[in-house]
Amino acid sequence: MKALPLATLAFAATLSGQAFAGLVVDGHLNDWQIDKDTLVSSLAGVHYTVEDSTGGANAYLNPGYGGQAYDAEALYATFQNGRLFIALITGHNPLTANNPGANVYAAGDFAIDFGKNGTYELGINIVNNFAGGLLGGVYSNPLWAYGLWGTNGSLNPNNPDKAHPTSLLNGTLIGMADFDYTTNGVGGYGSRKSDKHYFYELSIDALVLQEAGWDGSAFNIQWTQNCANDSILVDPGFVVPEPGSLALLGVGMIGLMGGGVRRRFGRKQ
Repeated sequence: MKALPLATLAFAATLSGQAFAGLVVDGHLNDWQIDKDTLVSSLAGVHYTVEDSTGGANAYLNPGYGGQAYDAEALYATFQNGRLFIALITGHNPLTANNPGANVYAAGDFAIDFGKNGTYELGINIVNNFAGGLLGGVYSNPLWAYGLWGTNGSLNPNNPDKAHPTSLLNGTLIGMADFDYTTNGVGGYGSRKSDKHYFYELSIDALVLQEAGWDGSAFNIQWTQNCANDSILVDPGFVVPEPGSLALLGVGMIGLMGGGVRRRFGRKQ
């Protein structure tokens, strides 16, 4: 699909959000309508992946161990009012220090893969503020760090699986994300109510995505820790309509203002 003009993209992204109540980036995910037992979001238009399947201190994840302290549990994404919203539930405390010598690894940053081909052209610097980097910075041309595991799942830090980038090492700053996260673990979620969970929430203007090379086609969002013991990925499921489709939508704009836009509902990827 060829790149669309900025005005077209802004119109399409704004239209996609008219059926939503407004999301607020506060790190607590109260407005994502997440079921505490299943971690499924019932908010219309949300795409999500749920992988809450571990517990305890040393349980196997995939490809590493680490149990609840390194569990990537659920990742959500949706477009609303011209912005991409992302939310994460994890058992990994954002304040975890990065100390590989003690077998302790910090949280990674968020990575976006336009075209879903494993290239990860965009990074969002949330926790690991690299030298000269800005927390909340959105970076194109990213230089990524990778985890401890090879493509076959074996321990191979000298030749890691590049399908799971961890944290930014450098890049070209093109915008800023609104973001927040919690640092006090809370229970009551998922299949093990005693497990502690931490929440991330952020949003990015859709125009920043296009500046980084997004042409309106499908893309993936990924998050993992610096060790990459457990990664999680979601496709937000949004494709910008072709210009002809946008023209047809514009004819009924007045009616849409009153009735909202029919949206596909959240589904597990």
